[in-house]
Amino acid sequence: MGAIANNMAEETAYEKYLHADKILSFQKKDDELICDGERDFQGVQQEAELIWTRVNFILKRTNERMGKGDLHEAAHLLEQAASLWSGLTAKSEELLWRLWPGDFLKLRKTLGRGSTADSPRYNESERLGRTLWTPYESFLKSRGIGLARLLADNEGEDSDGLRSLTKAMMWYDYRVQEFNLAHLYLVFAEIGDKTVGLKGGTTAYLIKRYNKFLFPKLWDSLNELYKDFKT
Repeated sequence: MGAIANNMAEETAYEKYLHADKILSFQKKDDELICDGERDFQGVQQEAELIWTRVNFILKRTNERMGKGDLHEAAHLLEQAASLWSGLTAKSEELLWRLWPGDFLKLRKTLGRGSTADSPRYNESERLGRTLWTPYESFLKSRGIGLARLLADNEGEDSDGLRSLTKAMMWYDYRVQEFNLAHLYLVFAEIGDKTVGLKGGTTAYLIKRYNKFLFPKLWDSLNELYKDFKT
């Protein structure tokens, strides 16, 4: 039995590489949990922080590829980042399903004034995403084409990757907004839509914060495309 116990306690090479013990040490032990729902809540929030580091790494690489004029690869990277946001959305939906409002009420008393909006990695993802617009706009100008015209041309070729990048930027922005909406409805489901939040305001603050596209000119161009449309 002693040999078995020693083998179970011995850290594997896999765990050493991941620093698994160190990562798991930041989670509460079972007997420290305020309620069962805290295991899900803390785990999902910690996982989100790790995913945002991956998103931000990809966004930096995307900017680098755009700087080198490799728009196809930039589009490919942005699609990968978008898929990570899909995973984050799924985690918000998972919490909505698993976290009982009464459990969150207990948790809320221990959170202080902390919220997702305080995450440096979350905020960095927003900043890095917005930095992609300037080089993108430069590509449009260098090719002498307006965005509305590009969106209207459904038979154009994509040899330089501009069309692929345009679609990838729409897809990335969509996935970010999808997460924001999922998070907003998670908040509604746990504390309602009129309860004063940990920051001192109601959910109206979140609605205002989330009602912002990363690439507003891109979406405005769709409005321009249809401004003279008549049935």
